[in-house]
Amino acid sequence: VASRNRKILSIALRTVVGVGIMLLVLRSVSFHDWATLEDGREVRVENWQELKDDPRLEDPERAPELRLAVEGEPGGIPLDRVARDDEGNLRITVGLATAARSADLTWILLSLLCFARTPLPQSVRFRWMVQAQEIDLSLWESMKLVYAGNFLNFVALGSTGGDVFKAYYVSTHTDRKTEAVTTVLLDRAVGMVGLVVITLLVMTLRLDDPKIQGWLPIVGALLVGLVAAVFVAFSRRARRRLRVEEWLGRLPFGDQVRRIDAATHRMRGHPRRLAAALAVTVVLQGLAITSFMLAGVGLGMKGGLAAFPDYLVYLALAMLVAAVPISYQGLGTMDAALQVFFRGVYGNFSQVLFLGFAMRLVQLFWSLPGALVPLTGSHGPSREKLAQLKLD
Repeated sequence: VASRNRKILSIALRTVVGVGIMLLVLRSVSFHDWATLEDGREVRVENWQELKDDPRLEDPERAPELRLAVEGEPGGIPLDRVARDDEGNLRITVGLATAARSADLTWILLSLLCFARTPLPQSVRFRWMVQAQEIDLSLWESMKLVYAGNFLNFVALGSTGGDVFKAYYVSTHTDRKTEAVTTVLLDRAVGMVGLVVITLLVMTLRLDDPKIQGWLPIVGALLVGLVAAVFVAFSRRARRRLRVEEWLGRLPFGDQVRRIDAATHRMRGHPRRLAAALAVTVVLQGLAITSFMLAGVGLGMKGGLAAFPDYLVYLALAMLVAAVPISYQGLGTMDAALQVFFRGVYGNFSQVLFLGFAMRLVQLFWSLPGALVPLTGSHGPSREKLAQLKLD
């Protein structure tokens, strides 16, 4: 009962935190477009979607011909009465309606197609991790568990629900239950290490960016901590000096903890498999970032391919923020990070807000086939494998 209450409390706290941060992000959002005039007044604009693509906008001599359709102004307001920021840009805030109507479906479809490739390498990596524990799992079985896990992560049980699902059903494929559960945790750990590594690497592309400089110590410290944990897990000398075996014996459920530790340490004998898993993780993150950038272009964000280095760094950092289990799927936290990195440089508030939604929807779209796996009961081992397990 106590364990269940703690779980409910954890869910409630993460939900409150996520919703709270999201509300802070949304407090300045508007459905309509607004312009700030030179006299400081803010007026609601009704025709900015048509004007923003008018070629006269780029011509200083013809721009004054354009007029903003404004509530309470029958004849509209000349565009030259709109205030400009320090960089000379018109101070017009685009609302959610304009951002949504301006979306280019071609780029959105390209984003979906790019992300479609991620479940296969994810399944290959998971299968490699399972095989290192001497557990027989075919690529097809691995793909079914990965799809189902992704679906449950996004829909049903929060950011760890899919891992619980995979851990349970992998354990039905073997009599090595503890090792099967440990493999799921190791697969998540490898994914996290890969994300931190690629984030730190791409940050070196923009060391002169003030937005990046503040994150370097944080990401560096995180990487050092992960490397230290891997070193303790795999180094016999470090384990002897730290008396890991002795400490493990003092923990509750000592036998199970030792088996988990042994399963983790067993990965030491598969350096090539671990290196390949990290390489696959880098490929996965690259595909995801490229997909999200295409979605940003489809939402009308600036930069294009020339800004790919900035998108690479900013999206990697936003994904790292989302990976921290403060709220479900980085609700609020990732959106706030995206606003810090992109707003005012590559997009307005509404476009950046939609980018966060698009990042989740793209992942959700390709997790939907996973709903069929638990519904059809195809996640468990075949009858032949069950019979073999019973004989063993």
